[in-house]
Amino acid sequence: MVRNILQKLRPSHSVMMTGFAMLAVGVMAYFVGRASTARAQTRTQPIADLQSRQNPGYDGRVVAYIHENIPITREELGEFLINRFGAEYVETVVNRRIVELACKSRGIQVTDQLIDLQLSQDLEKMKLSLHDFENLFLKKKYNKTLSMWKEDVIRRNLMLAQLVGPDIKVTEEDLRKGFEGRYGEKVECRWIVLPDDKHKNQQWEKAREGEAGFNAIATTYNLPQLCPTGGKAPPIHKHFGNADIERIAFNLKVGDVSPLIGMPPDPAAGGKTVVILKCDKHIPRDFTKRFEDERALLYEEIKNLKLAVRIDEVQRELRKQANPNILLRNETRQDDLERRVVPEIRGQSVPAPTAPTSNKFGG
Repeated sequence: MVRNILQKLRPSHSVMMTGFAMLAVGVMAYFVGRASTARAQTRTQPIADLQSRQNPGYDGRVVAYIHENIPITREELGEFLINRFGAEYVETVVNRRIVELACKSRGIQVTDQLIDLQLSQDLEKMKLSLHDFENLFLKKKYNKTLSMWKEDVIRRNLMLAQLVGPDIKVTEEDLRKGFEGRYGEKVECRWIVLPDDKHKNQQWEKAREGEAGFNAIATTYNLPQLCPTGGKAPPIHKHFGNADIERIAFNLKVGDVSPLIGMPPDPAAGGKTVVILKCDKHIPRDFTKRFEDERALLYEEIKNLKLAVRIDEVQRELRKQANPNILLRNETRQDDLERRVVPEIRGQSVPAPTAPTSNKFGG
């Protein structure tokens, strides 16, 4: 809850729909079948004859040759990748498939042209060239390729946007509140977010002692993203995401420290938390802005924000309906998985699992 509130505090003139979490290796989606194929051929057998004997299906296609005429097939490559990296990406593949099925049932399709258009718009908003985006942003920061970004982020988000788009409505009240939130009065506060435990009162007393005490708690016991700045965050505005935070912040005088503010349970923060605010400044309303001048911009912002929230909700709903049973885990090799699961499906006794014979990078 606290993380969501702090996220919404960040000032922005557009809400980007592309998330950075859950980037996947697109090739994994293709390597899900297991079929028998020839593992070796004689050295003297012609390559053309080898190809004619290959399985005509996808798994039998050749990706490399060794000794001039011994093929390495897509099936072999797929099994290699699944055994070593499958568990890392199976959740992503499952989630993508869930979204694809939901969109297919509604006749929703996303073309490559639409993906390229969305990428261009995103680059324009980020003020980055394609070269810088690919080399400085994707590769250097996230170690991802452009094709992975297109398939696993842009395509997925465009599908979800079409799926939930008809549900999104922006009302006049939304626009008025958005205008007041952006250009109305604000309060600049520093935040301390603590676990709701037996130490909270002691830490609150320390924070009330003065600037040194508040700074000591804010830089030591705070959320990791708040510690480096001593709890600094964007100003709290009207129609804030939490009514208690808004009410208490606007009633603080400069230099005041708030009481402990209880927050709803937040699994991402480890359970229940409490917030301490220290008021640094009251920011007056911006009278240079007129509602009618900002209306179009506000409409687009609020629509995108509602869209992002609804997409998150729909993804959880779709996953709950799909009820995925993930069999491949980090500690499980594909061969061991099949050795245990197949007999169980056939009603046979399940043999004990064997210890892995190689690690993620081994042969």
